[in-house]
Amino acid sequence: MTEDQLTALSRDIQHIREDQESMRTAIERMSEAVARLAIVEERQSVTSQTIERVMTTVEKIDERVRKLEIAEPMQTKTSEWVHSAIWAAAAAAAMFIASKVGLF
Repeated sequence: MTEDQLTALSRDIQHIREDQESMRTAIERMSEAVARLAIVEERQSVTSQTIERVMTTVEKIDERVRKLEIAEPMQTKTSEWVHSAIWAAAAAAAMFIASKVGLF
């Protein structure tokens, strides 16, 4: 081999080493990116599970509100009956007192 060939071969080997170093750097960056993506995926999974739990809770609350809305008219009617009973008792007491006092 001639000296020019050895120089060219040495230069080519040097380029190959530089390319290898560039590839190592690129592979390291890709490895870091994959690790970050794994972290993001795990966080998204946790967030998704949290959203599912919240939605389940909201559905339960919605069901309770629906039942309360259905029961509300009945509670209003019961309240009216209690008020009527109180007024009737008050009127009966007033009539009793009035009869004892001699107004009737």
